[in-house]
Amino acid sequence: IVGAYRDDVGANADQGSASIYRWTGSGWAFEATLTASDGAAGDLFGGIVALSGDTAIVSATGDDIGSNADQGSAYVFVRNGSTWTQQAKLTADDGAANDTFGIVAISGDTVVVGAFFDDVGANVDQGSVYIFTRTGTTWSQRTHLTANDGANGDAFGWDTAISGDDVVIGARGDQVNGNLWQGSAYVFTRVGAAWTQQAKLTASDGVDQDLFGQSVAMSGDTVLIGASWCNLGANPNQGSAYVFTRSNGVWAQQAKLTADDGATYDEFGISVDLVGDSAVIGAWYDDVGSNNNQGSAYVFA
Repeated sequence: IVGAYRDDVGANADQGSASIYRWTGSGWAFEATLTASDGAAGDLFGGIVALSGDTAIVSATGDDIGSNADQGSAYVFVRNGSTWTQQAKLTADDGAANDTFGIVAISGDTVVVGAFFDDVGANVDQGSVYIFTRTGTTWSQRTHLTANDGANGDAFGWDTAISGDDVVIGARGDQVNGNLWQGSAYVFTRVGAAWTQQAKLTASDGVDQDLFGQSVAMSGDTVLIGASWCNLGANPNQGSAYVFTRSNGVWAQQAKLTADDGATYDEFGISVDLVGDSAVIGAWYDDVGSNNNQGSAYVFA
């Protein structure tokens, strides 16, 4: 699944769309284009996309809900054969204007949706995350997660990932030990229907404006977290990524990953993904040859 959040649909500028491709055994074939049944201009449908089996989840962080501008939503689509149909539209039960709800991840019948500009109590843009589950064909909101030490501007929910009964949530704006925007990430676990915070992860060498938590990924007992503004040596914003592993319920930093040819402003760690023992890390401003900001991705094993 590939999002195109600035796609103009009919007369609706920036409504957005997503495209599905299927592996045929010898190549990738286009299968379907997804759009929201109630799409409108500026919805930004397709900004974040995810797949789990025959279910797709697509964000629309610019969607206006009622009179709430940019509250945001997420759409669930399911496949039958080669036909994709919209199954549900997910919104927060307490959504408000400018929440930016729609930072999605999916595993089976569970969807995680971040709303990183959600105001929590008196804390502006603290951010929160919503969990939805499916029974049959019906999706219901199950819980609303917030950090136990959340504060103004944390942007908790900036990125989310799910692996089985565990969720990791990035909070790239978190102030850590007085360091503005150092960032952090939180792990929540599910027992029965209850979700509880298991750990708060921070970089062992974190400093101001690292944006640790810019991106997150999870696979079993391993978490990968991008810190795309991390300065390395004399290179501002070269970026890095951190690996954490869990043993007997305790999380510990295992490694710090950097590009072997990293340079100033590469923003290595802007996006990450993790499957088993393989990690891929994006560096969208990497200069390749004479091409400024061409971008690249690095695979680690």
